[in-house]
Amino acid sequence: MGKIIIDDDCFAPRKFIYLEYKGPDPFALIKAGNKLFRRIFEVGSSKIAERRFMWDWTGDPIQLYEHFVIRKEVSNYTTFYFSLRIVGFKSKSRNEGSIRIEFEAQARHQYESNNWFMTNLWWLYWYIFYAKARQNYLKLCKEYADKLLTAIKEMYKIGNINPVI
Repeated sequence: MGKIIIDDDCFAPRKFIYLEYKGPDPFALIKAGNKLFRRIFEVGSSKIAERRFMWDWTGDPIQLYEHFVIRKEVSNYTTFYFSLRIVGFKSKSRNEGSIRIEFEAQARHQYESNNWFMTNLWWLYWYIFYAKARQNYLKLCKEYADKLLTAIKEMYKIGNINPVI
């Protein structure tokens, strides 16, 4: 009967951060994939989904598209969703190419109840207690996102990541 869902973008006011890389071994992030995400987001492999994976070996350059979604539950009411869409090209003859990553981080706060009284009571609880916890969860969401950006920076051996807006 009563369902309340509040979605917060962790990169607000932007929804996405775009990263671009050109150089050797552009598919390193794909190779590291699940191990890297399990270590950074502290989740099991069942919480990491490859929504779409397309790989074209027929032409030169090799083309790749992959969409990862990582789900991290942090409380009974709050779940983080991290989405990475990766588009890359790599030369067959040389191990060089380019990659573009679209990174989205979202915190979803959700409550379900069967009666209107409990739903209204939850709004009171939210206003008095959970609003501060929600702000702390947004900070935590940003920290996880920063960990991933730092790992990508180390993987590709680049100094500063300047997100493309």
